[in-house]
Amino acid sequence: MQNMSKLLLLSASLSFVATEANASETIAINSTNKAALLDGRCGNDEWEAATKIELPAQVSIYLMHDKDYFYICAKGKAEDTTVLDLSIEHAETGRLHNFHLSAQMGESVLTDKGWENKSGKWVLKDYAGFWVPFSGLEDPENRKDPKFAKGTHRQVQVLRKKFAGNTWNMMFGVSAINHEGNSHAEIFYPEKAVDNDKSTWAKFSFSE
Repeated sequence: MQNMSKLLLLSASLSFVATEANASETIAINSTNKAALLDGRCGNDEWEAATKIELPAQVSIYLMHDKDYFYICAKGKAEDTTVLDLSIEHAETGRLHNFHLSAQMGESVLTDKGWENKSGKWVLKDYAGFWVPFSGLEDPENRKDPKFAKGTHRQVQVLRKKFAGNTWNMMFGVSAINHEGNSHAEIFYPEKAVDNDKSTWAKFSFSE
């Protein structure tokens, strides 16, 4: 988290969104009749209907919804760990919520004291996800230096009734990405979004 030219041939069911969001536009999230399987893969059939956002470093964001849930999947490269931060503004309370997926999952809310855990790690209320899998130890004899799987994709589903309205103000941060010689690069959407400044985020609507 912050403190988070080829033309593509796209099928009719897959929307493409440019890297830089226009502050005045609202991006439509495609609807689906297939619930997403949280299996660490964006490329399965149930994601074919998704709205797709292409980011630098071959990172892709997939967005879709059904009547109950909002789904997001962040896809990096085979050599990426791919950590996801999803931030959503609650339209009624004005509170900013962050869902972080790395080796753990957790929800935080921005308060006057900064980002504070809402319910603690692994206490998942109205959301679920696919975190970065543990893949052993660098030093198993001394049981230290954990390793984490690369090449899997981060996925989150959020109960739509958790946040008010059919248009949400959101931003995404994808980190632990290999880009331009940096193995821990961070990429944001919108490009200049700041996690504690909702005016830099983008509007997304649920198409019915």
